[in-house]
Amino acid sequence: MALKVALKTDYRNKFLRQQYDFGLTVQCNYSSHKVLSNKKLGGYLMGTNFYLMSRNKKLIREHFAVETEYDIKDIEYAIVDEPYLGYEIHLNKLSCGWRPLFQRHKTINTFKELEEFCLKNKSVISIYDEYGRRYTWKQYFEKVYEHSQQKKQPRKWIYDIDSTFPNCGPSLQNVSCTEQEAEIYIPFCHREYNEKEKLAKERFHVNERLWCKEKYWEDPDYPFDWTEGEFC
Repeated sequence: MALKVALKTDYRNKFLRQQYDFGLTVQCNYSSHKVLSNKKLGGYLMGTNFYLMSRNKKLIREHFAVETEYDIKDIEYAIVDEPYLGYEIHLNKLSCGWRPLFQRHKTINTFKELEEFCLKNKSVISIYDEYGRRYTWKQYFEKVYEHSQQKKQPRKWIYDIDSTFPNCGPSLQNVSCTEQEAEIYIPFCHREYNEKEKLAKERFHVNERLWCKEKYWEDPDYPFDWTEGEFC
């Protein structure tokens, strides 16, 4: 069976810049296609992905794939050569203005389950971000939890011309507002954002294309969010 291998090139030569007609410049990794950052008219909206790494094939296949007598299916890992040759599993992404978003896996559905897995197997796993920085479990937890504690900022929905793209016509957007006007708050809860955006579209009679239909839910113990499948 052919295994998917994402071989990463040297950090100095690995980026491809792609221009999109909706005004975003996305900086992509050639080999693993991880979105590293995006730039919108001079202001950077940074996001950071985190990954679990291991060389232990038995452990990774047991928890992040379904192994049958003749095949391996439902694979949730990639084989990469950086930061070392091994198995890479996407854990979560931290994005400015949003709660931490975690990717559900076959045997990991909550942050406590992730913590238990990592601490139990700490001798054979490690955690890295997409820039190659390594984290202890304590450092990783503190990084994620601190991100979840962003200062609350009230926002409301409007349907108007976006000053950034004045030639594109009116669009649905959320903007800063007073506490009395607030419909939603930063950091955004992914599930709540989708639900309130839908209500706002109905209120303003907006029929805009849905870019994604992910299912989101909240962690039972922490102010974190979860979703299924790969995402960026």
